[in-house]
Amino acid sequence: MMIGYRIILAAAIVTVVLGSLMVVSAEMGNGAGDTQYLTKMIARQSAYAIAGLIAYAIFLWIPIYRFRTYLFWFAYLVVLGALIACRFFGQTNGAYAWIRLGPMFTIQPSEFAKVLMIAFAGKLLSVDRGEKNLEFFKKYAAAAFLYVLIIVFVQRDIGSAVVLFVICYCMMLIPGHKQLKQIQGIMIFLVLIAVGVIVLAMSPPFTSFLMKYADDYRVARFLAAANPFLYQYDNGYHLIMSLVSFANGGWTGLGYGNSIHKYMNFPNPSNDFILPVIVEETGIIGFIVFLILYGCLLIPIVTASIRTERLSSKIVMLGVFTYFVVHFILNIGGVSGLIPLTGVPLLMVSSGGSSLLASLMALALAQSEMKRSFHQ
Repeated sequence: MMIGYRIILAAAIVTVVLGSLMVVSAEMGNGAGDTQYLTKMIARQSAYAIAGLIAYAIFLWIPIYRFRTYLFWFAYLVVLGALIACRFFGQTNGAYAWIRLGPMFTIQPSEFAKVLMIAFAGKLLSVDRGEKNLEFFKKYAAAAFLYVLIIVFVQRDIGSAVVLFVICYCMMLIPGHKQLKQIQGIMIFLVLIAVGVIVLAMSPPFTSFLMKYADDYRVARFLAAANPFLYQYDNGYHLIMSLVSFANGGWTGLGYGNSIHKYMNFPNPSNDFILPVIVEETGIIGFIVFLILYGCLLIPIVTASIRTERLSSKIVMLGVFTYFVVHFILNIGGVSGLIPLTGVPLLMVSSGGSSLLASLMALALAQSEMKRSFHQ
């Protein structure tokens, strides 16, 4: 496992560096003709990368699993307050999801909520105290559900709510306590129903029915994903430009900084739509490089989670794995038209200090559990 630990460390550093370079290139579109903007962007992304790597080192060093349960509840309440406070800082990109710290820096508490709930699950769901198991399970479920409700109804950030819900839901299926078997069986059944509903929702009869409600922007995103060329002048425009960028890139790309469609064709070229910029500039080969880096990050984690007999470590590592995979699927699926756009970033690649900090913290948590499981 020590080799896997080092592979994650190396892959994390390389991914942060390459991701930062691509963010700077993507931001050329927003900073066209404004050299000061690009200089500020380079400084900000460098600050995010350095802060993220520092946070990564700190979380590798601090044994989070030794913290008392009341400290997790305290952290939960702090993040809860931050999630609600976002409502008073105004709307950005249709959501009240950020706390502003001046003109250049913001904090997105929902990103840290995801990491906190992963660590909290390792603490609360792994406890084996007979009759108390169900009580702890219900407490964790209630805590996760409250976060999801606030993110949906207070922040209006559906993408983050979906990611948090899926992460917590998956981790709640892991404990093997006999008191939880019936509830977990129902949860698995609900997953099968959800998969069936999703398949049905993407069928032509259902999308035809939804066209009656196309004025709603959420429905419009869904319809645009089903057939962007029917909405090429409004909701499908950015998705079509994304597909064109993939085609332009070919195998080797147009070269670093040479993307055409990052200029005016994407609303968030360095965040939601960074993958089309990457492929247009570095080609399919560039995408494969990032895919390999993701594999180097996640394969050692999921392998360790399968091998370990420590339940708390298994929960945390699979939680981190789910966190990265869900972001990956929602981002890449959205910009390729396989699923509706959700505004979810590609972790450690897209711009955003909060997502970078949170993803590196999550990786450090997983590595800490790897070390705990196999080297103590």
